[in-house]
Amino acid sequence: MSGSRWYGADRADVIQGGLGTMSFSRVFSRALACGLTAGLLLPGTALFAQKRTAPVRRVATDPDAALHVLNRLGYGPRPGDVERVVAMGVPSYVAEQLNPETIDDSDLDRRLNGIPSLNLAQADLLARYNPPKPPMPPPPPPAPAPDGKKPLMPEAVTSEMKPAADAAKPGDGAQKPPEAKPKPAPPAPMPNPGQVIGDLRRATVLRATYSRRQLYEATVNFWENHFSIFINKDSDRFLMTAFDRDAIRPYAFGRFRDLLGATAKSPAMLYYLDNWQSRVERVTPATKDKPEKKSGGINENYARELLELHTLGVDGGYSQKDVQEVARCLTGWTIRKPNEEGLFMFNPAWHDNGEKVVLGKRIPAGGGIADVERVLDILARHPSTAKFIATKLARRFVSDTPPPALVARAADTFLKTDGDIRETLKVIVTSPEFAASIGAKVKNPFEFAVSVLRATDAETDGGPVVDWISKLGQPIFGRLTPDGFPDRADEWLSAAQMLNRLNFGLAVAQNQVKGTKIDGKKLLAGTSPDDGPAVTERVISLILNGKASDETRRAVAGVARAEPVAPPPGALPLVPAVDKPKPPGGPAPAAQALALALGSPEFQKR
Repeated sequence: MSGSRWYGADRADVIQGGLGTMSFSRVFSRALACGLTAGLLLPGTALFAQKRTAPVRRVATDPDAALHVLNRLGYGPRPGDVERVVAMGVPSYVAEQLNPETIDDSDLDRRLNGIPSLNLAQADLLARYNPPKPPMPPPPPPAPAPDGKKPLMPEAVTSEMKPAADAAKPGDGAQKPPEAKPKPAPPAPMPNPGQVIGDLRRATVLRATYSRRQLYEATVNFWENHFSIFINKDSDRFLMTAFDRDAIRPYAFGRFRDLLGATAKSPAMLYYLDNWQSRVERVTPATKDKPEKKSGGINENYARELLELHTLGVDGGYSQKDVQEVARCLTGWTIRKPNEEGLFMFNPAWHDNGEKVVLGKRIPAGGGIADVERVLDILARHPSTAKFIATKLARRFVSDTPPPALVARAADTFLKTDGDIRETLKVIVTSPEFAASIGAKVKNPFEFAVSVLRATDAETDGGPVVDWISKLGQPIFGRLTPDGFPDRADEWLSAAQMLNRLNFGLAVAQNQVKGTKIDGKKLLAGTSPDDGPAVTERVISLILNGKASDETRRAVAGVARAEPVAPPPGALPLVPAVDKPKPPGGPAPAAQALALALGSPEFQKR
């Protein structure tokens, strides 16, 4: 089957729910109307304004199809990727991505080997980066006073036993003072606990940027946002590395029930949603000497999010009583020494062993740790879970408003295959709806930043890029609430956000992001930086696959000229967002052209 035939663009049911051209361009027009962005010259206030037109049914060529799957299944093409996918055929590329275990990723492995904390066992990581604080030394005993009076505290001894000014000097028959003791060696520097968070965030950027298993990394990112944990909550700083490595990555393409079970036993999840302290209330009867005492108490946080966010969805058919019953099942699911070992454990003494009823299913008394396993079985195989997961996957890979027919087919596959994630994904990414959804999604800040690195073939250590992604509005593992970052365009299209994207593109284009470097000469492929028309064509070909509107082309051409162009009347420079002062004379025209292409409406879509 040929690429364009598989791509299905000649179907009559082309998706109509994509991002509107006018609304998208208007945001950029407002963002760019200020004129200068960190020295980037913008030649006009209505740069990307376009007339509203009815959706055009287009026949996608093989390069269009290749660009679409590269943008949608992963984080966009690197130079040469579109040609590679065209040569192998879109269906073959999709099949390859659905079987990531067959893809050699040794280049990424080499890059990750330099990050020390990623492969440490949980207890070893805590021992290295969160060692127990040494106990405070006991105060020295009081010294006896020389005149037989009350013992003096050390401070008093110091002041009262100073030698008198006329005391005998050495050589006058007086005893020589003792030699000064050598100063103890300074203590070894303590490891920085923040390095664990930094390492994991850097690794996330490197994996998305350099992995050839693009669909796998995008799916891992999806699940880590679905089972969202705020990394800066106390002990979660040290528990999230194992959550990524042990709870998400091994199961991202497996059975949903296994993934759900791994996250349920993850110390990071139990700590974040407070279940590690949840236990059945015990009452110690009053005695003659002591009043009645109550200890423990059930926490419903994880039970509620398990039903609402992880499985059934808010309208999935559960009640508050179901939340309470699931919370009872979860009692005793805790963490052994969170700050020393950080491992899952079940404490039977904390467990409510009574009978429970969840979603109409009876869970007999005395089940112990198996209570939760029964709950997870019920939830993973529930039709509401199938629909909820299928909807979210279709929203991630197809459109903000996924077609109901596609959701229904994906949910049906989810149920028939016992929650096989790979098979459910296959239904979605090989569907006609997927093929027809060109331009229906907008890159979130993480996707945008990584796509810039990939499009410019950047060499990066990932470090300061992590800070940039936070500036763009989506700190990695930084969502405070457990609902995860939204996957809709309207969350990421304010004028301020677009200005930050332009700033990041310019910083990369000028090699002003520390730890990140691009080879401008290599990107220009022999094109003279003084040849404005040639630079324009090369940049549009490289960054936009040759697909640029007339407005974008004119804008890029305008800044690609060697001579500086005066800003429009009333234009104001924006606050530079680069790591060091801009060079005299502002950024070179070629860098401006590259940055403007990276900030164009076309590049924001995936």
